[in-house]
Amino acid sequence: MNDYQIIFQKRAADYHYAMQQFPEARKYEFDNLFSGINFENNFHLLDVPSGGGYSRNYIPKNKKVTLGDFSEGFAIDEIKLVTPEKLPFESNTFDAVFSLSGMHHLKDVPQFIRECLRVTKTGGCFIFADVKKGTSVDVFLNEFVNTYNSLGHKGDFFQETSFKDFTDIQSCISNCQYNDYPFLFDNVSEMITFFKLFFGLDKATDSIIHEGIKNILGIKTTSKGIEVNWGLLLFQLKKE
Repeated sequence: MNDYQIIFQKRAADYHYAMQQFPEARKYEFDNLFSGINFENNFHLLDVPSGGGYSRNYIPKNKKVTLGDFSEGFAIDEIKLVTPEKLPFESNTFDAVFSLSGMHHLKDVPQFIRECLRVTKTGGCFIFADVKKGTSVDVFLNEFVNTYNSLGHKGDFFQETSFKDFTDIQSCISNCQYNDYPFLFDNVSEMITFFKLFFGLDKATDSIIHEGIKNILGIKTTSKGIEVNWGLLLFQLKKE
């Protein structure tokens, strides 16, 4: 059983509620993940782990999307329960495979990447974005969330050289860059509620959450509302 499966068996309901109540909070993450993709006719993509299938809001409605997740907490309705070590799909099935912020909980990331490439069609791509080691997001998750979430948080995060010893994976990487994806809220109250639910901060008061966000991540007020600094390392892999 992988860490992702364990965590979200217990946390999926609150996580999903946060995403339903504040669907625009992570808009920048999803928009950037799919930017540059030409959704051609009969385009078929896989989102894994998909959580509650939030990517559907950012993909053209007429495109075929397969959703898979590693936790029974999310695997309901059209979301298929899958394992990262062996995806239950035929080779060369999808035009593109996407993964957002779930891979840092996996025990064998290289094997999961190989599986994603296996099920990708020749000429297609696997794109994932996750936390970069040494950033404020790393500190927030592995220190603040780890302290104030009863389940803890010990993510194994990424850097540009993460796959230098895996030549089969490294040779497929066509791009790797860090991007800012600020979380967006209408007000501070919404921000605190989202963070409490999304990150399972059951041991923190609202004031502790507010201070943690402000001091570790940083907050700014813009014409769009309250923005919380966030950022991920984006990898693009091409299957030749």
